[in-house]
This record gives sequence, C-alpha cells and structure tokens, in this order.
Amino acid sequence: MDVVAQDETFTDCIAEGSHFEGAKLTRVTFTRCDLYWVSFFMAQLTDVTFDRCDLRGSDFKDATMRDCRFLNCDIGTDALGGQTEFGDTDLSTVEFVNCRGR
Repeated sequence: MDVVAQDETFTDCIAEGSHFEGAKLTRVTFTRCDLYWVSFFMAQLTDVTFDRCDLRGSDFKDATMRDCRFLNCDIGTDALGGQTEFGDTDLSTVEFVNCRGR
C-alpha cells in the first residue's frame, strides 16, 4: 500500500522501523518523532520538515527530495554502527540545520 500524506503534522510519534518506501509526502512536518531505521527508499518528499527527530539508520536512498528541512535532528550512527543513508539522492534543495551526524 502506498502512503500519501499532504498538509499533515505528526508530533511525538513513534514509527521506528517503519516503511515509507515509495511514499508521496507533500507539506508534511514531523516534530520530535522517533524515525529510527525508517525507510524512505524511493519516496517523493516535497516541502517536508523533520524537526528534532531521531533519524539514525534511516534510508533515503533513491528518494526525490525538494525543499526539505532537517532541523536539530539526529542523523548520526545507529546502534549497529550504520549511518543514515542518502545514497545518490539529490540534496541540493535540502537544508540541514544543527543536525548531529551531518
């Protein structure tokens, strides 16, 4: 099932290990969410904000990201020594502000 969300805000959610592969997220904000080991593989993220989220070990490989923001997030090493993966994803319009691990 494809995940589609537009003009949504998620606060203090726990989605550890979830799969958002192929998701289409537009104008979505995640605030203080546990997104540890979440897969956004091949997702389309437009104007998405991650604010104070735990994204360690998450997968953004082959995602399309436009005008996204990572604010005060942890995108460092996970418990097994893995990194948040961006692969060849174009990050030219992505902003990282005060993120640990970046």
